[in-house]
Amino acid sequence: MTPLSFSVLRILSDCRFHSGEDIAQALGVSRASICNAAKSMAASNLTLDRVRGRGYRMSRPFEWLDRDSVTEMLAEKAGRFDIEIRDSVDSTNSELLRENGPHGRVLAAEMQTMGRGRMGRSWLSEPGGSLTFSLAWKFDRGAGFLSGLSLAVGIALARAMASCGIEGIRLKWPNDVLYQFHKVAGILIEVKGDMLGPTLAVIGMGINFRLSGAVRENIDQAVTGIDSIPGKSPGRNKLLAAILAELSDILETFEERGFEAFRQEWCDRHAYHMKQVRMKLPSGKTEEGRVVGVSEKGEILIESSRGRLAFASGEVSLRGIS
Repeated sequence: MTPLSFSVLRILSDCRFHSGEDIAQALGVSRASICNAAKSMAASNLTLDRVRGRGYRMSRPFEWLDRDSVTEMLAEKAGRFDIEIRDSVDSTNSELLRENGPHGRVLAAEMQTMGRGRMGRSWLSEPGGSLTFSLAWKFDRGAGFLSGLSLAVGIALARAMASCGIEGIRLKWPNDVLYQFHKVAGILIEVKGDMLGPTLAVIGMGINFRLSGAVRENIDQAVTGIDSIPGKSPGRNKLLAAILAELSDILETFEERGFEAFRQEWCDRHAYHMKQVRMKLPSGKTEEGRVVGVSEKGEILIESSRGRLAFASGEVSLRGIS
């Protein structure tokens, strides 16, 4: 979407009808520009109602991410973060990597034009339909110490969702968050630094709030949104604050004790614990077996016909066997 499209969206997000003429006058542009902006919004999977003689309106409420609201909800933990919210960015992870931090910087975006997931996948969403943000966190130790970090971050997500009333959340090795075996969130961690430290970890997260039919059609796995989970859905600002609050505690503990501090809790939350799975390896080969746990380094442990095997995340993927 263009910057003008976001300006129009801000006017329409009250879900009332606004005429094209009134919008154009408010923004100091032509009626034709408003028409083009509306087309851009429709191309981004935003549903607009258009009625001749009444104008445009959003068909559902739109909650904007708001730095002040998040900061207020973080309370005494707000000082640990430097939060910025943008309308659009190519990738929040890419931007923080370009900036090289600094520690505690949070970048959230209403829309990512080149959102990325694990193993080179794209992260697809619509404006207002997801919560996408990245956190830069510096560790004194080297990159090797950070194995298992994505699993610890998954625990932060699960705890935060539970604190917001979202029940039934499970984890999938190494970086997915599930509801009834449908993906509701994903984690992408990228690191920069020396082998012995210090290390910058850019922790990216994407959480589905709602998924339009057009977005679902382009996703090649079972997915769902928070609005499809029974119960009252929290707002995006509330959930962002809850996640950051959990991360601030979990990352401090991780710095001191590594993943071992979270290993049992992670196994308790793993959707595939003690289940039969198929591991797809970078070579294209597969291994099958039963998940029996994770190591202190975050490796998945599988009991197979060849004995107990351990797999690090890398380019390995896990699939359940019915």
